[in-house]
Amino acid sequence: MNPKKDFKQFFESILGAQVEIQGETLTPEESTRKQFCMFVDNYKKAIIRSVEVEEKYNLGLWEWEDLFAKSLEGLIYYTFEDYIAELILWFIYEHHLSEDEKDQTVTDEDGNQYLIKDSNDLYDLILLYKE
Repeated sequence: MNPKKDFKQFFESILGAQVEIQGETLTPEESTRKQFCMFVDNYKKAIIRSVEVEEKYNLGLWEWEDLFAKSLEGLIYYTFEDYIAELILWFIYEHHLSEDEKDQTVTDEDGNQYLIKDSNDLYDLILLYKE
């Protein structure tokens, strides 16, 4: 089954005209990267938004969100080795607080330093750790 082809045929039969459907075609590796980055970025945005709501309106949502956050953290620890899970959670909870590149740099056991500017950099580092 090819969803693009099926949709294209469906709309062409309804409209009686040629339809061009555009979209990105991703390899499985690109799709995995995209899904990982989207998950991490959305989780990070949710945390930042909760902090902003608390600061702006003095409305603490942590007690409400705690079960959700613990569930996601558990899933992260279940999916990745502990050191990778801790790196992901650092990125989600603390990375946005960094004021300079030094605070965005991760040093591995061999002393190699990696600058993590965004979730794509995080993903690249995780791939290095998994090798």
